[in-house]
Amino acid sequence: MTKKSLRAPAFTALVLGTTLAVALPGTAYAATTITVRTPGATSGPGAANSESGSTANCRTGGDTDDVVSGVGILQTVGTGSAQSNLHVKGIVPFDGTAEYVAGSYSPGVVDTDATQARAIGGTGNSGGGLDAAFGSTPYAMCLDPGDTITGTQIVMNSVAGPTTTGATALAVATCPEGTRLLGGGARTLPGTTGSLKPVLSAPTYLDGTGAGTHDNGAIAAADGETNPDSWVAGALTGGNPSALATTYAYAICSGDDIDVSGVTVTVRYGETSGPTSVGAPQKTTAGCGEGDGTLISGGAGISGGAVTTSDFTAPGSQGDHLNGSYPSDGSGNPLTSSPANWTSTTHTGGGGSTSATRSHAWALCMTGN
Repeated sequence: MTKKSLRAPAFTALVLGTTLAVALPGTAYAATTITVRTPGATSGPGAANSESGSTANCRTGGDTDDVVSGVGILQTVGTGSAQSNLHVKGIVPFDGTAEYVAGSYSPGVVDTDATQARAIGGTGNSGGGLDAAFGSTPYAMCLDPGDTITGTQIVMNSVAGPTTTGATALAVATCPEGTRLLGGGARTLPGTTGSLKPVLSAPTYLDGTGAGTHDNGAIAAADGETNPDSWVAGALTGGNPSALATTYAYAICSGDDIDVSGVTVTVRYGETSGPTSVGAPQKTTAGCGEGDGTLISGGAGISGGAVTTSDFTAPGSQGDHLNGSYPSDGSGNPLTSSPANWTSTTHTGGGGSTSATRSHAWALCMTGN
């Protein structure tokens, strides 16, 4: 039986064609406490058109009240000819039992105080090959509830598609009025459709259409903007698309009945050109500066344009994809001790991409908790 949403916030959807645990006590200019947790890499997938997932748990190590504020993934693709065949299939908050997807949940608030982050990696068809080095590492940004944000809630929204070769789809999940967006995630299903993958997971605003807006989430939040209220997930499909394709967006929001007027979430954004040829995944990094507060989450994307000033468009190749979205140092190296930066890693398919392709990273930074 379908579970009913706990609350129905505003949302929209657009179709466009070894456990490691290190406490982060906060910097001198922020009171928020974040712990980054990861179990390390899980190998796979080991078959074509398949996926494998792994989970990072905020309650591992004795924490009794930490909740997820952000979710991350970093993949190992190897160096052989198959390296383009591994891509991100999902970066999502998780309840430890089942994903927040249709059939079990309706769009809206689907959970409160989620404690885990789930990372899903997927492979394309058999023509792309496999590599024993394939693996995915999940990261959970674990928030120790402060004086203000004492709990969280997860909002899910989905849209059908993309269902035709080269098409994209956008889903936007929006926090309930009076709450703060802390982070978010993206997912595509079915997992057996190898060419289907999320290529955008980013903060945005549900602020209407026209000049000066974010086109109800189709334009991502820009550097320096504050208090975004929504999370956008963008998906791309290549050859052999599925008629059952679905794109999911997740917003991680502060809990109900909390006065967040003194809490500020600042967006930091980075962009690079490419990738246009096959090689090591390309890194793009954004970071919190002094006065921005503590890094609480981040996002990633690969597209065909300037996503913070115009609507999302597909990257130059159907094979372009994400391989990472994770906490890091300023050089893009994964970091679990006091990270202040967020890095995306992007990759292109075996045929390369075009000069229009751009890679994107977002860092969300919070003060006032």
